[in-house]
Amino acid sequence: DPAVLEASRVFAQKLASESSTAEQKIIKSFRSIICRTPTAKEQKVLTDYYNEQLQAFRQKKLDAASTLQIGEYKFSGEPDQEQSAALMKVISMVYNLEEAIVK
Repeated sequence: DPAVLEASRVFAQKLASESSTAEQKIIKSFRSIICRTPTAKEQKVLTDYYNEQLQAFRQKKLDAASTLQIGEYKFSGEPDQEQSAALMKVISMVYNLEEAIVK
């Protein structure tokens, strides 16, 4: 869904400007979307996914610049696009959890 991807990108962009660790940003995004703290297992899955995506972006297996161009909201052009793109993928994953989907 393009709207979810854009919302994920904008949220990742906002979190990228904060001075916190990637793990703290993942927890904050989960709490903001799901309205509870992730379990240890959920946190591990999301952190592992973030690290996998970050590695794929850094190895140029995925293109961070094109990933961050999704949507109409202006992209701020953070210096570390790979981290922002990896965080965007994690946030998109959280938005797609059953708990976040309104039926």
